[in-house]
Amino acid sequence: MSSEYFYIVNDRTPTGTHTLPDPQNPFDNPSEFHSYQCDYGAIVPEIRTEGFRLPHLPGKSERSRIRRYYNIVGGFLAGHFVIANVAAVVLMLGIEALITVVDRAAVGDLPYNYDTLLADYVEQGSTIMTALSALVYGLCNLLVAILGCSATRIPLPNLFRTKDLTPMRMFGYICVALLLQSATGLAATWLTDLFESAGITLYEADLPSTTTARGTVLMLVYSVIVAPITEELLMRGFVLKNLSRSNQHFGIIMTAFIFGIWHENVAQFLLAFVAGCLFGYMAVKHDSLVPCIICHMVVNLFAELFGIFEDYGLEIGTKISEFVYFGMVIFGIVWLIRLLLTERFPRATVAQQERGIRISLSSPVLLLMLVCHIGAAVLFILQASSII
Repeated sequence: MSSEYFYIVNDRTPTGTHTLPDPQNPFDNPSEFHSYQCDYGAIVPEIRTEGFRLPHLPGKSERSRIRRYYNIVGGFLAGHFVIANVAAVVLMLGIEALITVVDRAAVGDLPYNYDTLLADYVEQGSTIMTALSALVYGLCNLLVAILGCSATRIPLPNLFRTKDLTPMRMFGYICVALLLQSATGLAATWLTDLFESAGITLYEADLPSTTTARGTVLMLVYSVIVAPITEELLMRGFVLKNLSRSNQHFGIIMTAFIFGIWHENVAQFLLAFVAGCLFGYMAVKHDSLVPCIICHMVVNLFAELFGIFEDYGLEIGTKISEFVYFGMVIFGIVWLIRLLLTERFPRATVAQQERGIRISLSSPVLLLMLVCHIGAAVLFILQASSII
């Protein structure tokens, strides 16, 4: 047919009335979670026409509208990439200038290697970098998430509705997340050793360690509160919601991939991608960011606790944490098996497959954003390996 869409004129219910399509389930996919789905009328206004059916292949206007949402996601995340990096540099220069003014007023002439000493202090010997990361990235995450949701007409309260989430299920999700953290940590170590044997050093981004009370509190606040809330609002809120408009399977996987490369290093990519698939599933199943935020917080909390106990030499704290951690990991194995046997991960219909990865590959702004982060990750590896 030459028409972009077609209509089932004689499609009638047993009562003789025309069947109206469901905008929350336009592809008649029983594996998706329809309460999470955005109204497909935003992409195909004709969806509410009596007897209307979507074609197997999307027409030009439908492809254009889907691509528009993909490009909006790419554009806002690209803007985040630029703004966060520029803001970090500007704030860092401002902090260094302020410290220089204070030191010069206090001691007069500064030593010849003052610039080197200042850089070392700011990057390693103080809590400034931790506070700076929390300020810049937390605010950027929040700003982009709010503006992005506003631009795509996603009410923020709808991201926290939360259905069918029991305390036991939440505990199971947490244990599975810790299992994924443990497994990807082992995989990252193996990959690091493999690349090291080939003369390539994989870049790892870590917040500076500190044994000061102020630094410890700042790291905990950033890693356990600021990062989980703002990152989930951005990724499983704004990004996932828009990438899932025509295909929840694609939306979950693509959002997890973006979340992985967003960290710009291999070790964190592995955890962020695998955990991102779990978080995305939780978001669509429970129609909420709440379980994602809680899991993200607990994963980061354990990582921080192990680092804090090591920095302060608290062996008893390390042993207790390891005992609790690995007990939860074992339960996570059991719960993951249960999920695989009893739960359903959204699968794409043939028609939905035509509206996922293929359209994303023709979305230039989304691709540009991906290239920016992948390019940054490669650059960091080259720098760490002293190749450039």
